[in-house]
Amino acid sequence: MPTSNFTAKLLELEEIIISDFTSSNTEIHIHFSLPRKPCTCPHCLGLTDKVHDYRISIIKDLPIMGKHTFLHYRKRRYHCPLCGKHFYEPFSLAAKHCRTTTRLAFYAIHLLSERQCVRSVSRLLDLSDSYIFRRLKAVQFPKPDRLPTVLSIDEFKGNAGGEKFQAILTCPDKHSLFDILPSRSQVSLQQYFQGFKNKKEVRFIVMDMNKVYRELAKDYFPQATIVIDKFHVVRYVTWALENVRKRIQKQLHPDKRKYFKRSRKLLLTHKSKLKEESMDALAVMLSQSEDLAIAYHLKELFYDFMKSMSRTEATKKLKFFLLAAQASQLKEFHACLTMLANWSKYILNAFDCPYTNGFTEGTNNAIKVIKRNAFGYRNFKNFRNRIFLALT
Repeated sequence: MPTSNFTAKLLELEEIIISDFTSSNTEIHIHFSLPRKPCTCPHCLGLTDKVHDYRISIIKDLPIMGKHTFLHYRKRRYHCPLCGKHFYEPFSLAAKHCRTTTRLAFYAIHLLSERQCVRSVSRLLDLSDSYIFRRLKAVQFPKPDRLPTVLSIDEFKGNAGGEKFQAILTCPDKHSLFDILPSRSQVSLQQYFQGFKNKKEVRFIVMDMNKVYRELAKDYFPQATIVIDKFHVVRYVTWALENVRKRIQKQLHPDKRKYFKRSRKLLLTHKSKLKEESMDALAVMLSQSEDLAIAYHLKELFYDFMKSMSRTEATKKLKFFLLAAQASQLKEFHACLTMLANWSKYILNAFDCPYTNGFTEGTNNAIKVIKRNAFGYRNFKNFRNRIFLALT
């Protein structure tokens, strides 16, 4: 078999006839043509074998061995005797008027799905940034037709499309991204959900403590159970404990103040997870202030509440925590008590529901990486396409 046939097979272009092949330290140039055969006129659908002339087209292809590859294609222009029109022979590797191969465009999109920034992909493939963005815009991710049974909603700081925050919808049960919305505003969310016809099929709405999301769920998904993610609930108690520590810390000697600040993790860690030497250090810290000891005890009560295995058990432990927090009269826990008064119904739903916002929060972190690598996105459609490419 001729050497050119092996080269064509390696390039996955077995139908071409290679006439020349040159290589340098950075580039590879392949000169080729297609076998002559009768072609159908695109204007009158007549069959012709009459060649009018030849023209050389230089097409950029996938890199080979780290070198930029250029295809010098000697293409035929046929003449149709029936209608008198001229047309080029069909070539599957590149679209009409394109100077890059189709597979190079797909490879660029593939690199974008690996969470690389546009500038990195353009430099790697020796293409312009505008070309990569054109390929990115060509990828379409339409709005889904149906809502999932379990829907999680959250927001992230995207600063795209003139909005500071964008909304994210995920399917916690399937660990998949559902959609990205340009705004988290109530009007934007209402307009989005109005188009779905299966709103009654949604069984769970998982969210953080956002009044807009709660009112939206009540209006559009009356049959769904609203579930507050446990992580956002625990933060209120840890914040309250930290505020007590900071208040006590300011009253201490500078040496003890530094020790308290560096040992803050002892207060936040579950008591059951502390080693014996850590327990001794914790006892020293709690002995400095009665308020700090009470706050720590309340934290442990709340951690015990969060470990409940059923709604019935959680309800009893939550009532006990509320009584203890009210009796403590610590002002730092007032915000926590107010939150529980407003959201306890939906927090308790979490003990009957196996779904959380964990996947959504992880997706938000991945989106932050994409945004940071690109130094931000101003165009929301590009940002949305970029997220879907990387996360689906």
